Amino acid sequence: MQIKNKFFSLNNTALSFLLLNLTFSLPKAEEPPTYFTQQARGITSGEFLNLDISPRASAMGGAQTAVAEDISAIYSNPAGLIQISRLSAMFMRSQYVEDINYQYAAYAHRLSFDSVIAGSILMTDIGSIDNTDISGNKLGTFSPQDQVFTLAYSKGIIEFSDKDTDVSMGIAYKYINSKILNKAKATAFDFGVMTYNFTAIPYKLSILMQNLGSGLRYDEESVPIPLTFKVGASINPFKNLMFATDLVMPKNNSSYFVVGAEISSQTNEQTRFAVRGGINTLRMKDKVGGANFGLGMVLKFFSIDYAFVPMGDLGTTHRISLTFDFPSKSPVFERKDRSIYSKITDLK
Repeated sequence: MQIKNKFFSLNNTALSFLLLNLTFSLPKAEEPPTYFTQQARGITSGEFLNLDISPRASAMGGAQTAVAEDISAIYSNPAGLIQISRLSAMFMRSQYVEDINYQYAAYAHRLSFDSVIAGSILMTDIGSIDNTDISGNKLGTFSPQDQVFTLAYSKGIIEFSDKDTDVSMGIAYKYINSKILNKAKATAFDFGVMTYNFTAIPYKLSILMQNLGSGLRYDEESVPIPLTFKVGASINPFKNLMFATDLVMPKNNSSYFVVGAEISSQTNEQTRFAVRGGINTLRMKDKVGGANFGLGMVLKFFSIDYAFVPMGDLGTTHRISLTFDFPSKSPVFERKDRSIYSKITDLK
């Protein structure tokens, strides 16, 4: 499989964005970069760790840390896994730009009324690329690939809760295996906290730390992975309307916002349809898209979600997922008991 010649005709802005997200680069200056600013662009490796997994979150511009309520929370915010009813499984595929694609598979299982364990695998495939020397002579081809294996645990924090507020926390361990020309391995942790506020207008608040870990060493030098901090919120002013936002603070760039909305329609107790949209201010600033939209459908035990994500000169990308939930999925604010905890009798 060869990357088409038109790939090489992309303008400099688009090509730089693609390389930033799928490979790595070294600092251009000898002086230490100022982290969490634009000066730090290109100083991290493993940018595939920042790919959006959930089509629902992607459609909402990437707003996800306070939205995560299904199995994709392993990647979005492990604290959100506590909302799994009993068990859940998910498969997602994304057709990225050109021949690039990635897949995600996960399974989550409730251990008790206040704890959930989950595991997932993310695999990227960039396709075949010509390997040339400094003179342009072809030496063969190489096929960059990445795998991320994740084990996550979420627990409800009862002692911090009252009748109007529940709190959950989650932690995820990642084993990262990456290959460009050479192979590199690393480990990382995510940690998140989410509050569920059962007020007249229910809302969630969240904080998340992602990719705290060792760097990837492809050759002689270890390059750090993209440590990121996020603060998020979502609110349901009406039963069928939700707004969400994240403040994203990446180690390799300046801070930015993502904002999204979801409108849903419930035809009966077990059937729901949703339309979503959102913006990513960083991509809009870099002129590589930034406005996304998508659709979702819940049919009793199964959920199908789709996201359409334009990326400027790079083209358009698509994400689609199929999720199985048992018992059938019910958003936490719509449950009769209005709680993140499942009854012990439901687990027998």
